[in-house]
Amino acid sequence: MSKVLPTSLKPAVFRAASVLPAVVAALALAMPSEAAAYSKKVENACRADYKTHCPAYKEGSSALRNCMSLAGRRGNLSKRCVNALTDAGLVPRKYRKR
Repeated sequence: MSKVLPTSLKPAVFRAASVLPAVVAALALAMPSEAAAYSKKVENACRADYKTHCPAYKEGSSALRNCMSLAGRRGNLSKRCVNALTDAGLVPRKYRKR
C-alpha cells in the first residue's frame, strides 16, 4: 500500500529532495579525505593547467578543485593533465586524450 502525502506537504518534500544533493556535495567537499590529495605526478602534470585556468585559487582548496573540474568539463585541460588524472583513477578513462 503506497502512502499519499497531503497536498500541503508536497512542496516541502520536493524542496527538501532538490536541496539534498547540494548538501551532500558540500559535505563531501568539506570533509578531509585521502582521495582529495593528489599525487605528485598529477600535481606536476596539471601545474600549467592550474596556472592557466585557475591561478586565483589557493592550492588544495575546494574552490581550486571546482575550477579545475569546470576547465575539464569545458575540454580545456591539457592531454598530459587529463592522462595523469585518468592514471590516478580520478577521471574516467573515457575522457583520456589521445
